[in-house]
Formats: sequence, C-alpha cells, structure tokens
Amino acid sequence: MKPGVQNAADAGGVVGADVVAACALSAVPGIGASAMARIAASFQTLQGAMDAGPRGILERAQDLQLRQEAREYLARDPDLEELGLWAVAAARDAGARVVLIGDPWYPSRLLEIANPPPLLYVRGNLARDMRRVAVVGSREADEEGLEIARTMGDALARANVQVISGGARGIDAAAHNGALWAQGSSVAVLGCGIDVVYPPENGELFDRLARGAGAVISEFAPATQPAPKNFPRRNRTISGLSDAVVVVRAALQSGALITADHAEVQGRPIYAVPGDVGNPLAAGPNQLLRANKAEVVTSAVDVLNRLRWPVPDELLAPPADEAKREVHPAFPAGKQEPVSPHADHEVIDEESLRLWRLLDERTPAHVDDLSLRAQIPAQVALRKLADLELKGMVVQRPGKYFLRK
Repeated sequence: MKPGVQNAADAGGVVGADVVAACALSAVPGIGASAMARIAASFQTLQGAMDAGPRGILERAQDLQLRQEAREYLARDPDLEELGLWAVAAARDAGARVVLIGDPWYPSRLLEIANPPPLLYVRGNLARDMRRVAVVGSREADEEGLEIARTMGDALARANVQVISGGARGIDAAAHNGALWAQGSSVAVLGCGIDVVYPPENGELFDRLARGAGAVISEFAPATQPAPKNFPRRNRTISGLSDAVVVVRAALQSGALITADHAEVQGRPIYAVPGDVGNPLAAGPNQLLRANKAEVVTSAVDVLNRLRWPVPDELLAPPADEAKREVHPAFPAGKQEPVSPHADHEVIDEESLRLWRLLDERTPAHVDDLSLRAQIPAQVALRKLADLELKGMVVQRPGKYFLRK
C-alpha cells in the first residue's frame, strides 16, 4: 500500500484504505452497485480487490459479470490506488466526505433496497434515520405544479419531514426551496459527481443545503458529468432514501416515473397529484393513478395522513384572512392586504406587491426563493425588496432573508 493511502483525507478527516478502495473501484467506468457487491464478495473486501490490482480483477471478469467498458478500462492497467486517492482528494476539495455502506451513519432506509450504493459522497449533514418523503417531477413544469411542489416542500418541512429530490430545475428545485422556505431540511441527490454543479443555476441552492439545511449527495465519482444513463441510478437512490414518493408533475417519458417504478420495486408508497387531462405534464401522475400504482394526494396533509404521521396544528389551520388588508387601489378585491402606514401606495409597483405578498411576519424568506416564486430575476427582486425596506414594509435579515414588517 502506498504511503499516500495512509494520509488520505476527505472533508470529514482522515480516511482508511477501505474508503480509498471503494472510491477507486466506483470510479472505474461500468462498475456500479451490483458489480461492487460481487467484487467485494469475490475478494472478501474491496481493499482485497484493489490489492489484487486490475489484472487480478480481470482474471475473474466473467464470474464478476463485468461490463465491457470496465474490462477495457482495467485492461489499461490503471493505478487503482492513485485513482482512489484522487477521488478522495476531489471530494475533500468539494467539501464532501465519503460514507461507506458499513458506516454507522449510512442511511438506514437505503440499506433496505437491493444492492444499495456502496458509498455516498456527502456535502452537508445526512442523518442516518429521519422521516423522508421524495417530491419529484418534470424539469419543465407549469406554474401550478411549481407552486404545489413548493407548498408541499414547505408543509412537509414544517412537519419535521426531510424533503428528498433530485436537485434538477423545475419541480425538484421548487420542492427543495419550499423546504428551505420553512427553514426545514432537504437532500438533493445528484446524477453527476459531487463536484459538478448541475444545473448551474442551482449552485447556490446546493450551497445552502450543504451549509446546514440538509445535504447534497452523489454515488458517482467526482468529475462525473450528467448523462442520461446516470439518472435512473440517481432516481433509484431518491426512492431508496425515502419513506414515500410523491409525483407532482410528469410527462409520460419523465424520469419521475422511473423514480416511481423504483419505489414500487422497493415497496415504498407512491402518491400522485392528479391534473387536468389536457395537460401533458399531468399525464404521468394520472397514469400512475389509473394503473392503481399510486394514491391521490393534493397536499402535504394528505401525505402525512396516508403515512399516519403526526400533522402539526399549523398545517390544519385555515389560511389567514387576507380580505382585511389593502395594498394598492388597483389590487383585486378579496386579495387586499395592508401596507405599513409609512408606505406610499402610489409608488408600489406590481412586482413589489407580488414580492411583499409572498412574505409573512414569522418565517424569513431568502431572496432567491422569493424571486423564483414571484417569477422575477433575483437582482430585480433584491432591488425591489430593498425599496420596500426603505418604505418600512419589510425587514432584511443577514444572508438576504426578508420578513414582512
């Protein structure tokens, strides 16, 4: 064993040779969870396989059922220890630690599925045991679907349920942001390496999750780029981590339905939000319901009730009466809200009103969440919120969080 192995470290500190071996073998093209399990069984441990080297592994290629791309890579006689050390260093540089399947903090629900990921690269805090619900759907979602996902993520977080999704744009990002809106916890499961930001616009979302609002995880080696073949594997981990899967919006070819297929195999309850039959993005959930593969839900309360989990009183309370409030003479009747007595009604534009209506006096909201929900560019939203702050209508907290005053 090379001296470097003994000094290897990820973001969690010094790691052992078993971590280096797992990182090395998982970085070999064509070797996934099933092949890793066969290799570990054949060589007693993954470290034993790495000690045998590429040629030793190739000698058992047929029994190990190695794919052709794995055989071709190993035939080049790569230095597996160097490969493992590189992966550990790349994880450290990305702020991630490596969690092996035998570690006490490996998620217990994920251990229940067939051939669970042998290792996870983790940024943030991934608890071993926690109530978790996956909220998934299409990248190209309608505004109604996005609002359902945000509201569901928010309400689940308020019920102390961790929201799991894939970190993609659309429904995934809305669900994550909903959980953050409620100052709850969420986990993004990537279909690329832990050091690859995809999609690029979700980089700040991932940073916020990793800084304390949950975690960003991947089972793929660092530098792995997003590719279509990665996402079914990623979706399997999403459902495997979760106690249940909710499909909000999905076309018939959506990856969200692959997540539902994995959930069915894994014995996880599947729930679907029905939609208009004329909406192609509702075709996936509607099909799951017609096939009796899913049960109907329209809110987080429905999900909690079906799982027989406690429902916080705040989720059962009727919506606050907005009819008492007035913001602008042109605002539609029945949707009026008061502004601060210091505000000048005539200079509050429509976009500012939209942002202000999204705020409450209790839960700070981040400018990125507000801009997403109001469909306003973040820089424009920040400028308008600053104007509202000057008018005495909002209060800004550190980190670009805002409250209604």
